[in-house]
Amino acid sequence: MRNSFASESPGGHQSSLGSLPSRLLNRYRQTAAERPDEEINLRVLTSFVATFTGVRIITHGIRGNWLPLKNIQLGGSQGSHPLHIHHLVWGILILTGCGYGTLLRAEPKWRRRLAPLYGAGVALTFDEFALWLRLEDDYWSADGRASVDAVILLSSAFGLAVASPLFWQRALDEVARTAAPIGLSGKNRGAVPQGA
Repeated sequence: MRNSFASESPGGHQSSLGSLPSRLLNRYRQTAAERPDEEINLRVLTSFVATFTGVRIITHGIRGNWLPLKNIQLGGSQGSHPLHIHHLVWGILILTGCGYGTLLRAEPKWRRRLAPLYGAGVALTFDEFALWLRLEDDYWSADGRASVDAVILLSSAFGLAVASPLFWQRALDEVARTAAPIGLSGKNRGAVPQGA
């Protein structure tokens, strides 16, 4: 009896829907081994988008008082205003450290390790683009939308760098080799035809 989640490719190989993620990961690893710069691009993009999303959630949680976190502030005792440390500072520090580390360690294994930090640092910096563009804290104003616009443009640029035609061709080949489950394909292999 055939597995209802499997299909047969023209080459005779059966591919199950459940195995699709691992097959896509294998295709990604195969492409990354052949083209290591494409893996670096993907690591930067993934870290960039994850950090931007996380920092947006955290800042909204702090402002809305639904997270138990507070802003990082220095000073403020005896009537003086505290100095708010924006996450732009952390982004600049990460970028500085990664740049220096890359200069010291140019081997591919170090480039792979530093790529996610580079993506996170750029995300932290560009999330406050409006702040460092105008040198005033407009994160929550209409002008703060410039930060989101800058992140969308930069994500698109990183995405174009990641868009490996070879990987996507291989990924689509794997999807094409995969059958939809019976419920999604509309076929019922176990049904007896009427009138039989």
